[in-house]
Amino acid sequence: MAEHDDQLAALRREIDSVDTQLHDLLMQRTELAVRVGEVKAKAQPIGRTPSEGAKFVRPAREAKILRRLIGRHKGKLPKSVMVRMWREMISALLQVEGPFVVAVYTPPEEPGYWDIARDHYGCRVPILGFDRLNHAISAVLEGQATVAVLPMPHEGDRDPWWRRIAVKQPKVPHVIARLPFGNPGNQRGRGLQALVIGTTPNEPTDHDRGLLVAETREPVSRSAMRDALNAAKLKPVFIQAFQELGGPDQQVVEVEGFLAPDDPRLAALAEALGPNSRAIAIGGYAVPLTAEELAGEKPAKAPATDPAPTPEASSGDAA
Repeated sequence: MAEHDDQLAALRREIDSVDTQLHDLLMQRTELAVRVGEVKAKAQPIGRTPSEGAKFVRPAREAKILRRLIGRHKGKLPKSVMVRMWREMISALLQVEGPFVVAVYTPPEEPGYWDIARDHYGCRVPILGFDRLNHAISAVLEGQATVAVLPMPHEGDRDPWWRRIAVKQPKVPHVIARLPFGNPGNQRGRGLQALVIGTTPNEPTDHDRGLLVAETREPVSRSAMRDALNAAKLKPVFIQAFQELGGPDQQVVEVEGFLAPDDPRLAALAEALGPNSRAIAIGGYAVPLTAEELAGEKPAKAPATDPAPTPEASSGDAA
Protein backbone atom coordinates (compact mmCIF):
# COMPACT_ATOMS: atom_id res chain seq x y z
CA MET A 1 0.00 0.00 0.00
CA ALA A 2 2.87 2.39 0.84
CA GLU A 3 4.46 1.74 -2.56
CA HIS A 4 1.09 2.41 -4.25
CA ASP A 5 0.70 5.69 -2.37
CA ASP A 6 4.26 6.71 -3.27
CA GLN A 7 3.57 6.08 -6.98
CA LEU A 8 0.39 8.17 -6.89
CA ALA A 9 2.15 10.97 -5.04
CA ALA A 10 4.97 10.99 -7.61
CA LEU A 11 2.53 11.09 -10.52
CA ARG A 12 0.57 13.91 -8.92
CA ARG A 13 3.77 15.90 -8.45
CA GLU A 14 4.45 15.46 -12.17
CA ILE A 15 0.90 16.65 -12.96
CA ASP A 16 1.43 19.70 -10.76
CA SER A 17 4.69 20.43 -12.58
CA VAL A 18 3.00 20.12 -15.98
CA ASP A 19 0.14 22.36 -14.81
CA THR A 20 2.67 25.00 -13.80
CA GLN A 21 4.35 24.78 -17.20
CA LEU A 22 1.00 25.02 -18.97
CA HIS A 23 0.06 28.03 -16.88
CA ASP A 24 3.38 29.72 -17.65
CA LEU A 25 2.84 29.12 -21.36
CA LEU A 26 -0.72 30.49 -21.21
CA MET A 27 0.56 33.66 -19.58
CA GLN A 28 3.30 33.87 -22.21
CA ARG A 29 0.76 33.45 -25.00
CA THR A 30 -1.37 36.20 -23.47
CA GLU A 31 1.59 38.57 -23.49
CA LEU A 32 2.22 37.73 -27.15
CA ALA A 33 -1.44 38.51 -27.93
CA VAL A 34 -1.04 41.87 -26.19
CA ARG A 35 2.02 42.61 -28.32
CA VAL A 36 0.16 41.60 -31.48
CA GLY A 37 -2.59 44.04 -30.55
CA GLU A 38 -0.05 46.79 -29.98
CA VAL A 39 1.59 46.21 -33.35
CA LYS A 40 -1.79 46.24 -35.10
CA ALA A 41 -2.81 49.41 -33.30
CA LYS A 42 0.26 51.23 -34.63
CA ALA A 43 -0.79 50.52 -38.22
CA GLN A 44 -4.52 50.89 -37.64
CA PRO A 45 -5.65 52.41 -34.31
CA ILE A 46 -8.35 50.40 -32.59
CA GLY A 47 -11.17 52.16 -30.77
CA ARG A 48 -13.34 50.81 -27.99
CA THR A 49 -16.58 50.07 -29.86
CA PRO A 50 -17.54 46.52 -30.94
CA SER A 51 -17.25 47.42 -34.63
CA GLU A 52 -13.55 48.15 -34.09
CA GLY A 53 -13.05 44.48 -33.23
CA ALA A 54 -13.24 43.63 -36.93
CA LYS A 55 -9.73 45.04 -37.32
CA PHE A 56 -8.09 42.20 -35.42
CA VAL A 57 -10.41 39.19 -35.95
CA ARG A 58 -8.75 36.57 -38.19
CA PRO A 59 -11.10 33.61 -38.78
CA ALA A 60 -8.80 32.12 -41.43
CA ARG A 61 -5.80 32.14 -39.10
CA GLU A 62 -7.89 30.64 -36.29
CA ALA A 63 -8.93 27.82 -38.64
CA LYS A 64 -5.31 27.21 -39.67
CA ILE A 65 -4.21 27.04 -36.03
CA LEU A 66 -6.84 24.44 -35.19
CA ARG A 67 -6.20 22.37 -38.32
CA ARG A 68 -2.46 22.30 -37.59
CA LEU A 69 -3.00 21.22 -33.99
CA ILE A 70 -5.55 18.57 -34.99
CA GLY A 71 -3.03 17.23 -37.50
CA ARG A 72 -0.33 16.75 -34.86
CA HIS A 73 -2.52 15.68 -31.95
CA LYS A 74 -1.94 12.30 -30.30
CA GLY A 75 -3.08 10.54 -27.17
CA LYS A 76 -6.29 9.95 -25.24
CA LEU A 77 -7.45 13.56 -24.99
CA PRO A 78 -10.27 13.82 -27.58
CA LYS A 79 -9.56 16.18 -30.45
CA SER A 80 -12.97 17.78 -30.01
CA VAL A 81 -12.03 18.72 -26.43
CA MET A 82 -8.73 20.18 -27.59
CA VAL A 83 -10.58 22.31 -30.19
CA ARG A 84 -12.95 23.54 -27.47
CA MET A 85 -10.03 24.45 -25.20
CA TRP A 86 -8.27 26.39 -27.94
CA ARG A 87 -11.46 28.15 -29.03
CA GLU A 88 -11.99 29.32 -25.45
CA MET A 89 -8.44 30.65 -25.30
CA ILE A 90 -8.54 32.28 -28.74
CA SER A 91 -11.81 34.06 -28.00
CA ALA A 92 -10.64 35.26 -24.58
CA LEU A 93 -7.45 36.67 -26.09
CA LEU A 94 -9.42 38.47 -28.79
CA GLN A 95 -10.73 40.67 -26.01
CA VAL A 96 -7.20 41.29 -24.84
CA GLU A 97 -6.47 42.83 -28.24
CA GLY A 98 -9.65 44.90 -28.38
CA PRO A 99 -13.47 44.97 -28.11
CA PHE A 100 -15.47 42.00 -29.38
CA VAL A 101 -19.25 41.42 -29.18
CA VAL A 102 -21.35 38.71 -30.86
CA ALA A 103 -24.93 39.18 -32.08
CA VAL A 104 -26.90 35.97 -32.56
CA TYR A 105 -30.30 35.11 -33.98
CA THR A 106 -32.20 33.48 -31.10
CA PRO A 107 -35.84 32.74 -31.99
CA PRO A 108 -37.72 30.93 -29.19
CA GLU A 109 -38.16 27.85 -31.37
CA GLU A 110 -34.41 27.57 -32.16
CA PRO A 111 -32.35 28.18 -28.99
CA GLY A 112 -29.49 26.19 -30.47
CA TYR A 113 -28.06 29.18 -32.33
CA TRP A 114 -27.16 30.74 -28.98
CA ASP A 115 -25.43 27.49 -28.03
CA ILE A 116 -23.46 27.47 -31.29
CA ALA A 117 -22.29 31.02 -30.65
CA ARG A 118 -21.37 30.39 -27.00
CA ASP A 119 -19.51 27.15 -27.79
CA HIS A 120 -17.43 28.85 -30.49
CA TYR A 121 -16.77 32.22 -28.90
CA GLY A 122 -16.38 31.07 -25.32
CA CYS A 123 -17.73 31.92 -21.89
CA ARG A 124 -16.41 35.48 -21.62
CA VAL A 125 -17.37 37.12 -24.92
CA PRO A 126 -20.54 39.29 -24.66
CA ILE A 127 -23.42 37.88 -26.72
CA LEU A 128 -26.53 39.82 -27.74
CA GLY A 129 -29.60 37.77 -28.64
CA PHE A 130 -32.15 38.91 -31.25
CA ASP A 131 -35.41 37.17 -32.18
CA ARG A 132 -35.40 38.79 -35.63
CA LEU A 133 -32.77 38.19 -38.28
CA ASN A 134 -32.76 41.78 -39.48
CA HIS A 135 -32.07 43.03 -35.97
CA ALA A 136 -29.04 40.76 -35.62
CA ILE A 137 -27.68 42.03 -38.95
CA SER A 138 -28.39 45.63 -37.96
CA ALA A 139 -26.38 45.14 -34.78
CA VAL A 140 -23.29 44.66 -36.98
CA LEU A 141 -24.25 47.42 -39.42
CA GLU A 142 -24.77 49.90 -36.59
CA GLY A 143 -21.65 48.94 -34.63
CA GLN A 144 -23.33 47.27 -31.64
CA ALA A 145 -21.69 43.93 -32.47
CA THR A 146 -18.51 42.78 -34.18
CA VAL A 147 -20.08 39.73 -35.82
CA ALA A 148 -23.51 38.09 -36.12
CA VAL A 149 -24.36 34.39 -36.06
CA LEU A 150 -27.17 33.57 -38.51
CA PRO A 151 -28.83 30.39 -39.82
CA MET A 152 -27.59 28.66 -42.95
CA PRO A 153 -29.70 29.66 -45.99
CA HIS A 154 -32.82 27.53 -46.34
CA GLU A 155 -34.97 26.91 -49.36
CA GLY A 156 -38.37 28.51 -48.86
CA ASP A 157 -37.20 31.44 -46.71
CA ARG A 158 -39.77 34.20 -47.10
CA ASP A 159 -37.21 36.96 -46.75
CA PRO A 160 -33.67 35.52 -46.94
CA TRP A 161 -31.19 37.45 -44.83
CA TRP A 162 -28.43 37.07 -47.43
CA ARG A 163 -30.21 39.57 -49.68
CA ARG A 164 -29.28 42.35 -47.23
CA ILE A 165 -25.55 41.77 -47.72
CA ALA A 166 -25.63 41.23 -51.50
CA VAL A 167 -24.66 44.84 -52.14
CA LYS A 168 -21.38 46.56 -52.90
CA GLN A 169 -21.32 49.24 -50.25
CA PRO A 170 -18.74 50.19 -47.61
CA LYS A 171 -19.07 48.55 -44.18
CA VAL A 172 -21.69 46.02 -45.35
CA PRO A 173 -20.82 42.72 -43.61
CA HIS A 174 -20.11 39.48 -45.43
CA VAL A 175 -19.79 35.82 -44.44
CA ILE A 176 -16.52 35.13 -42.61
CA ALA A 177 -17.07 31.73 -40.92
CA ARG A 178 -19.29 28.69 -40.58
CA LEU A 179 -20.27 27.09 -37.27
CA PRO A 180 -19.86 24.78 -35.55
CA PHE A 181 -16.21 24.54 -36.60
CA GLY A 182 -15.63 21.49 -34.43
CA ASN A 183 -17.90 19.25 -32.37
CA PRO A 184 -21.49 20.57 -31.91
CA GLY A 185 -20.87 20.67 -28.17
CA ASN A 186 -23.85 21.56 -25.98
CA GLN A 187 -26.07 22.62 -28.83
CA ARG A 188 -29.83 22.30 -28.31
CA GLY A 189 -31.43 21.11 -31.51
CA ARG A 190 -28.68 18.95 -32.96
CA GLY A 191 -27.76 19.45 -36.58
CA LEU A 192 -28.08 23.24 -36.66
CA GLN A 193 -25.57 25.02 -38.89
CA ALA A 194 -24.81 28.72 -38.88
CA LEU A 195 -22.88 31.35 -40.80
CA VAL A 196 -21.03 34.26 -39.22
CA ILE A 197 -21.06 37.68 -40.86
CA GLY A 198 -18.70 40.56 -40.15
CA THR A 199 -16.57 43.16 -41.88
CA THR A 200 -13.21 41.45 -41.44
CA PRO A 201 -11.56 40.82 -44.84
CA ASN A 202 -11.63 37.17 -45.87
CA GLU A 203 -8.34 35.31 -46.26
CA PRO A 204 -7.73 31.96 -47.97
CA THR A 205 -6.82 28.80 -46.10
CA ASP A 206 -6.07 25.42 -47.63
CA HIS A 207 -9.74 24.37 -47.63
CA ASP A 208 -12.40 27.01 -48.26
CA ARG A 209 -15.88 27.63 -49.59
CA GLY A 210 -17.11 30.84 -51.18
CA LEU A 211 -20.61 32.31 -51.32
CA LEU A 212 -22.12 34.46 -54.04
CA VAL A 213 -25.49 35.84 -55.05
CA ALA A 214 -26.47 35.71 -58.73
CA GLU A 215 -29.23 38.05 -59.85
CA THR A 216 -31.10 37.91 -63.16
CA ARG A 217 -34.12 39.74 -64.54
CA GLU A 218 -35.79 36.50 -65.61
CA PRO A 219 -35.99 33.24 -63.64
CA VAL A 220 -33.10 30.86 -64.27
CA SER A 221 -33.48 27.12 -63.77
CA ARG A 222 -31.07 25.30 -61.52
CA SER A 223 -29.61 23.37 -64.43
CA ALA A 224 -29.04 26.61 -66.36
CA MET A 225 -27.40 28.14 -63.29
CA ARG A 226 -25.11 25.13 -62.98
CA ASP A 227 -24.16 25.46 -66.64
CA ALA A 228 -23.35 29.16 -66.17
CA LEU A 229 -21.30 28.41 -63.04
CA ASN A 230 -19.35 25.71 -64.81
CA ALA A 231 -18.72 28.06 -67.75
CA ALA A 232 -17.27 30.57 -65.28
CA LYS A 233 -15.10 27.81 -63.73
CA LEU A 234 -17.01 27.90 -60.45
CA LYS A 235 -17.88 24.52 -58.89
CA PRO A 236 -21.19 24.74 -56.99
CA VAL A 237 -21.89 22.93 -53.72
CA PHE A 238 -25.47 24.13 -53.28
CA ILE A 239 -27.87 26.56 -54.95
CA GLN A 240 -30.93 28.12 -53.33
CA ALA A 241 -33.28 30.49 -55.13
CA PHE A 242 -35.57 33.34 -54.16
CA GLN A 243 -37.82 35.58 -56.23
CA GLU A 244 -39.83 38.45 -54.83
CA LEU A 245 -43.06 39.33 -56.65
CA GLY A 246 -42.14 41.86 -59.30
CA GLY A 247 -38.44 41.67 -58.41
CA PRO A 248 -35.40 39.96 -59.91
CA ASP A 249 -34.59 36.29 -59.58
CA GLN A 250 -31.87 35.79 -56.94
CA GLN A 251 -29.91 32.66 -56.15
CA VAL A 252 -27.39 32.17 -53.38
CA VAL A 253 -24.65 29.77 -54.41
CA GLU A 254 -21.91 28.10 -52.40
CA VAL A 255 -18.84 27.18 -54.44
CA GLU A 256 -15.71 25.22 -53.72
CA GLY A 257 -12.56 27.19 -53.00
CA PHE A 258 -11.81 30.75 -51.95
CA LEU A 259 -13.80 33.54 -53.61
CA ALA A 260 -12.47 37.10 -53.45
CA PRO A 261 -14.81 40.11 -53.92
CA ASP A 262 -13.02 41.00 -57.17
CA ASP A 263 -12.68 37.44 -58.47
CA PRO A 264 -12.85 37.63 -62.32
CA ARG A 265 -15.07 34.54 -62.36
CA LEU A 266 -17.91 36.67 -60.96
CA ALA A 267 -17.89 38.83 -64.10
CA ALA A 268 -17.70 35.68 -66.22
CA LEU A 269 -20.74 34.27 -64.42
CA ALA A 270 -22.75 37.47 -64.94
CA GLU A 271 -21.89 37.38 -68.63
CA ALA A 272 -22.88 33.72 -68.91
CA LEU A 273 -26.25 34.48 -67.28
CA GLY A 274 -27.09 37.10 -69.90
CA PRO A 275 -27.90 40.84 -70.07
CA ASN A 276 -28.80 42.74 -66.90
CA SER A 277 -27.37 40.00 -64.71
CA ARG A 278 -24.93 40.40 -61.87
CA ALA A 279 -22.93 38.19 -59.52
CA ILE A 280 -21.59 39.45 -56.21
CA ALA A 281 -19.45 37.66 -53.63
CA ILE A 282 -20.95 37.67 -50.14
CA GLY A 283 -17.99 36.07 -48.38
CA GLY A 284 -16.94 32.57 -47.52
CA TYR A 285 -15.42 30.42 -44.81
CA ALA A 286 -12.78 27.88 -43.87
CA VAL A 287 -14.45 24.47 -44.09
CA PRO A 288 -15.21 23.15 -40.58
CA LEU A 289 -13.51 20.07 -39.21
CA THR A 290 -15.30 16.86 -40.11
CA ALA A 291 -16.35 14.13 -37.70
CA GLU A 292 -13.68 11.91 -39.28
CA GLU A 293 -10.96 14.48 -38.63
CA LEU A 294 -12.05 14.87 -35.03
CA ALA A 295 -12.18 11.10 -34.58
CA GLY A 296 -8.60 10.76 -35.74
CA GLU A 297 -9.16 9.32 -39.20
CA LYS A 298 -7.14 10.64 -42.11
CA PRO A 299 -9.18 13.48 -43.66
CA ALA A 300 -9.91 13.75 -47.34
CA LYS A 301 -8.07 16.73 -48.86
CA ALA A 302 -11.06 17.99 -50.82
CA PRO A 303 -14.36 16.19 -50.09
CA ALA A 304 -16.83 16.05 -52.95
CA THR A 305 -19.72 17.07 -50.72
CA ASP A 306 -20.33 19.47 -47.88
CA PRO A 307 -18.92 18.13 -44.57
CA ALA A 308 -22.20 18.95 -42.84
CA PRO A 309 -24.82 19.41 -45.57
CA THR A 310 -28.00 21.29 -44.90
CA PRO A 311 -31.28 19.33 -45.17
CA GLU A 312 -31.93 21.12 -48.45
CA ALA A 313 -28.65 19.98 -49.94
CA SER A 314 -29.18 16.37 -48.88
CA SER A 315 -32.74 16.30 -50.24
CA GLY A 316 -31.83 17.13 -53.82
CA ASP A 317 -31.26 20.88 -53.80
CA ALA A 318 -27.50 20.54 -54.02
CA ALA A 319 -25.92 21.57 -57.29
